[in-house]
Amino acid sequence: MLKSLFIILLSVLFSTPLFSQKNAPPPAGLDSLTKSEADSIAKQLFGEEKAETRALREFEKGKEDFQSGEAFLAEADSMRRSGEDTTLKKPGGVIGTLRQAFGDTTMSSRERETRKRADAVFRRAAREFENAIKYSPELKEVPLWLVATYDRLKEWRKSVELYREILNERQGEDRLWFNYGYAALQAGEHPIAVNAFEQAIHISVLVSGDSAAVPNRYCTFAGEAFLRTYQDRLALARFRQAQQHAAPADSAEIQRTIEWILWDEGGIATAEYRDAAYRAEAEQRWDDARKAYLGGLHSARTEKAKDELSYRLALLEFQHGTRTDGLSRMKELMATKPNASAEWRENYGKMLFAYAQILEKEGDKRGALSYFLQATKIVWSAQGAGYVEIARIAANDLDSAIEHAAKALDYPLTREQRLAAYQILESAYRSKGNWEMMREYRQLMEETP
Repeated sequence: MLKSLFIILLSVLFSTPLFSQKNAPPPAGLDSLTKSEADSIAKQLFGEEKAETRALREFEKGKEDFQSGEAFLAEADSMRRSGEDTTLKKPGGVIGTLRQAFGDTTMSSRERETRKRADAVFRRAAREFENAIKYSPELKEVPLWLVATYDRLKEWRKSVELYREILNERQGEDRLWFNYGYAALQAGEHPIAVNAFEQAIHISVLVSGDSAAVPNRYCTFAGEAFLRTYQDRLALARFRQAQQHAAPADSAEIQRTIEWILWDEGGIATAEYRDAAYRAEAEQRWDDARKAYLGGLHSARTEKAKDELSYRLALLEFQHGTRTDGLSRMKELMATKPNASAEWRENYGKMLFAYAQILEKEGDKRGALSYFLQATKIVWSAQGAGYVEIARIAANDLDSAIEHAAKALDYPLTREQRLAAYQILESAYRSKGNWEMMREYRQLMEETP
């Protein structure tokens, strides 16, 4: 029993401090209350000290990797600018800038490898910044670095989400609003981009007190966002505002964009359909081109745009679709355009002449005759050739052959066409027993160089 009592006393003795411990004194120059308040603020800003240390370590690693990625990008960009190691010509102006931002595939192996290295270190930096936020969400600087990293990685949806969070606390920073708009534009969230760019412009004016001090890129990208949302008047207003302060090269690019919008008097969709049709034709996707032209015709605001699209569609249908559809469309178009351009008349004449040849080859001489005759009623370079072909088909009707071959000679003809007309006339007059006229055309044949 005595032994047990002794053990209990020892336990109490060693568990009870011999001297009461006092709180550590505050750092020199601080009172205890201030130190306590500072600790509370620090905890709010940085989190617990251990977590803060880990977060700061990840943050520093992320910044180092980010700077390495920037160096790799600068190296890759220098290859492109110098032209030493790439075949790509970088487009200029706002549209060119956007195309560049959406990514180019034409680059050399060295440049591609350098960009891959940049991508790898940016991805590592993103993980480190994400870890820093996880360890200490109170570190307000880290999200700014992280969103810049997402931008470099072109992970636009992540950028949009993070910019939205950042702007909840930094609503007065126009640069962040612009970056938010740019990310939204790349992510395809065009209404968000419109609002963000307009907010950037609004804040810039509030801060500077001068609308002329708004960075030009704010206006050009706002114009692009309005263009993507089919708001032609607002797009034109922003592009024209940007043009007032643009460098000559950028001003010329903006002017081309303005003219593009005005091609159908602001019918942006029509211009897009037209361009889509051109691309499809260049890639020999004929059905896609046809659908694009029809879409443009449906959305066109002006007769000028409708006429141009109808003309291009008629050519497409004749060459790569149903020929009669193309001919019918061209006939309708030309009927309303008595002063049609020489190009249109030339191509219509070629279409008629070519279709007549096809019909004759298929044995349809009656149909061929009709289209050759129609080709003579169009003012084009081979207008007289139709008469030669009619005279040839009508060779057994001597008077008709003579009539049409003689008409052909009233028009410009190629050497072969002229000789063919002379030969038809010489043969027809010989059959009629008109030796004088026969000799005349035989002599003309011999004298033709």
